[in-house]
This record gives sequence, structure tokens and C-alpha cells, in this order.
Amino acid sequence: MTITEIAVPEQVGERVLTALREVVDPCSVAAATPIDIVEMGLVDRIEPDGEDGVAIRLSLTTPSCMMLGQLLDQIDRHVSPVLGRRPEVTLDDGMTWTPERMTGNARAIREARREVLLSLLPARRGDD
Repeated sequence: MTITEIAVPEQVGERVLTALREVVDPCSVAAATPIDIVEMGLVDRIEPDGEDGVAIRLSLTTPSCMMLGQLLDQIDRHVSPVLGRRPEVTLDDGMTWTPERMTGNARAIREARREVLLSLLPARRGDD
């Protein structure tokens, strides 16, 4: 269930959204489950920036995200060629992201990884 509002012309919005699908959430990479920021539900809105460009509003999985710089660099690297300029990126400081915002595919990937990790844990005493 990705909740991305697109308030720019459809052609531009789709091109930007496609570029954002190339941006992988750094925390998902660290957890060995690389998922793009669109599938993660981190892209809130794509709208005009008032200067013939695009503004992208993001939510973060945590307000103290240590990987924000890397995330912003990836967005610039993938979206700038599409637009011919850097997008304006703002953060939703209301911290509205929850796992329910992830697409079904992203939740399935995360759950499969969780099951693998749980299977690697040794059995606890009394569980034999």
C-alpha cells in the first residue's frame, strides 16, 4: 500500500517515480533486504517546486535516520537526470511512516528475511 500523491503532470510524475524506484532504502540494505523507497512507502508526495522543477516529500522509517545523507545522494543521482536539475527534497517531520505503508511485495520480502533469521537461531532450552 504505497501512499504516494502525485501532483505534477502524469508523464513527469511517472518518470520521477520510476527513478525513485532505483533508490534503495539504506536501512533495508543493512538488513540484507534491499527494498526501494517507493515500495517501502517512504515517498509521500511528488509536487511542483514552484520553479519548473519537482519537490519530493519523504517520510523516514525513524526520525533519527543516520543514512539520510546517503538517501538524499541516491535521490539526486537518480532523479536529476530525469528532470535536468536537482529535485527539492523535504522531510515529513510528522513521522507518519509505519510498516503498513509498505507494498505487499516489500512486506513479503521483509517477512521472508525475518523467517530466515529466526530459523538460524538455536533452539531455546525447553523448546526441544
